[in-house]
Amino acid sequence: MSRALALVVLTVVSLLWATAALQGWWVGRLAGGSTHGTLPGDALVDPAMLPIPPRLPWSGGDAAREWARRLLPLSGDASEPRKLLEVSLRERPLYAPTWLDLGELLASSGDREGAARSIRVARALWPERATLQQRAAWMQVALGPPDAALAALMDYWAVAPQDGLRTLGLARRFEPAPEALVDAAAQVWSSGPHDALVYQRGLLDVARRARDPALAQALWARLDDESRALEDLLFPYLQILAAQGRHAQADAVWEDALGEPPGLVNGRFEEPLVPLGPDFRPGWATPGWRYNASGDGFRIGVEGPQGDAEYSSLRIDFLGTANVDLAQPSQIMRVRPGTSYRLHGYWAGEGITTRSGVFVELYTVETNPVVRVRTPSRWGSWAREPFELDIQIPEDGLLVAVRVRRTATTALDRLLSGTLRLDTLEFQPTQP
Repeated sequence: MSRALALVVLTVVSLLWATAALQGWWVGRLAGGSTHGTLPGDALVDPAMLPIPPRLPWSGGDAAREWARRLLPLSGDASEPRKLLEVSLRERPLYAPTWLDLGELLASSGDREGAARSIRVARALWPERATLQQRAAWMQVALGPPDAALAALMDYWAVAPQDGLRTLGLARRFEPAPEALVDAAAQVWSSGPHDALVYQRGLLDVARRARDPALAQALWARLDDESRALEDLLFPYLQILAAQGRHAQADAVWEDALGEPPGLVNGRFEEPLVPLGPDFRPGWATPGWRYNASGDGFRIGVEGPQGDAEYSSLRIDFLGTANVDLAQPSQIMRVRPGTSYRLHGYWAGEGITTRSGVFVELYTVETNPVVRVRTPSRWGSWAREPFELDIQIPEDGLLVAVRVRRTATTALDRLLSGTLRLDTLEFQPTQP
């Protein structure tokens, strides 16, 4: 019985040593195939130079690593903690955090080259672990040089694009040329684990927050035509240009991406209205009517031609149950800076009960100051008749909004009832 047990123990020990040897070979292959160049042959600790492991139970490598972390701040001599870390790596050569511990120890001892090797090995072992890539990047930032720090930051950003504001902010310090930083970012979005749009949008957001138009323009020059037409990239870029006072350039970029301004879309209400969704952005939405079909005291819909109208009309029913504060349907329209525009349409009222009335409003979006024009408030009943609104777009204006309005009131007749109809709306420039 004891002889059989001895054979089992001998077999297990042999398998463990064979596994350790295979792991060591694998680490060498990983280090040699690092994404940032082949490592020197001495990147890994020579097994012949390692001390004989102490008599520790299996997982003794974890124990050695923990002892090294405790000893390091207690003694100015790094030799003993280094021996313990090397013992840990002898047992678990694929455990990347220990390689970072060794790199930190070597950096504190002044061995910058050895520290850099350990960091590269750790990054190659666990390329998709965000926490490890973050620690490796911060260590490389402190260690230098700038090109190695930039490479480590890009590797971390590839697996953690949500931390792009901090990561890319540091990367901008190491690579002051915006075109070179965009080149490094392009390598990430061409091969990273996330969709390219995630990285492109993150880089554009950094440029917007940092008020860095040079970085935004370098990114824009790198994008293809299909990407430039995406709202998630086009509108933030236009906002960056507008914030810098480059409104003419923003208008040219917009026209290049989407063509001529379409004016008011679906002014004859032949197409369904677009409900307000959770992703609706009131400042930079794609043109089209946006609305909530019903709310406190009102309903909105589209009906066929009424009276002498040739086209369908927008119908808003007020139910007489609420002090309605209405600011819809609404639509955002592209305009050219410094141009005059006219809104023309028809409307009719039926039993609008409150003296506060209803009106149609035009106003500029994200200009200083905001330019507003509106029709007179109407109440009671009136047959279908035309109305017009003229607005002069300021030099910093790129967008105009149109909406139907009724403001809440404290008057006794604040509960609104009745029906409002609008049809055949057009929005055109009045000068070349």
